Amino acid sequence: MHARYGRILCRFWKNSLIREMTFRGHFVLNVIGELSWIVLLLIFIQVIFTKTGEVRGWNEEQYLFLLGTHMIITSLFETLFFGNCWRISQLVRTGELDFVLVRPASAQFLLSFERIDFSPLANVPVGIGLCVWAVWRLDQSVTPMQVGLFVLLVGGGILVLYSLLFMFAVTSVWLIRQTGLDHLWFYMVSLARYPAEIYRNFAGGTLWFALVFVVPILMVSNLPANVVVRTFEPYMVAYVLVSGFILLAISTVVFRVALRWYRSASS
Repeated sequence: MHARYGRILCRFWKNSLIREMTFRGHFVLNVIGELSWIVLLLIFIQVIFTKTGEVRGWNEEQYLFLLGTHMIITSLFETLFFGNCWRISQLVRTGELDFVLVRPASAQFLLSFERIDFSPLANVPVGIGLCVWAVWRLDQSVTPMQVGLFVLLVGGGILVLYSLLFMFAVTSVWLIRQTGLDHLWFYMVSLARYPAEIYRNFAGGTLWFALVFVVPILMVSNLPANVVVRTFEPYMVAYVLVSGFILLAISTVVFRVALRWYRSASS
């Protein structure tokens, strides 16, 4: 069974790469756009740290590591899942979801992996480079355990983002035309890009609590960065990983419930 899904995934990746290379100019422009946004963001950060030595306890190098971590996580998520989640509304509206449901494989798997967007991958080496440069500037040693936890938490962060966005996407079964996914993604990314501590005193800490323990968006990037360049609580590592699997299970339940309400194009 696992080998069968592995073959399907490889076929999806191959088809997506062929599609990207068919329109090379579009692919190159997307990559340039991604890199240009990073340059502007780095300039913005440089302006901030010319005015202050730290932001809520994060110095410039620590924040650059956080930014690099955030870029790695969001770029991998956009490569694998964002475009697929965004297409669900279109499939529901046009009735093409029928063709997914009749295939002899998990519908959630097919909807989640059918198309791969390779252009955001350009940000991954940039994010890794930022992390390496920040650690070098901090002049601190990094243990294999920290690296292992970092990689594990990057995977956990992607799982949290996927589960949340997939649940939101399948609401199109009820709403039919669900066009707010890109806006939701932008706001989620904007919140998670900054140190969690900046939200602690806002609204009496209610927003911070909600974004850490109810919908753990802030922990997606903050916790992997804390593991390497700051201090961290082991229970938070367990919490984020467990939260990812719980949210994944909930997303599957929501999807199955939504399918009971789905009216196919032939009905």
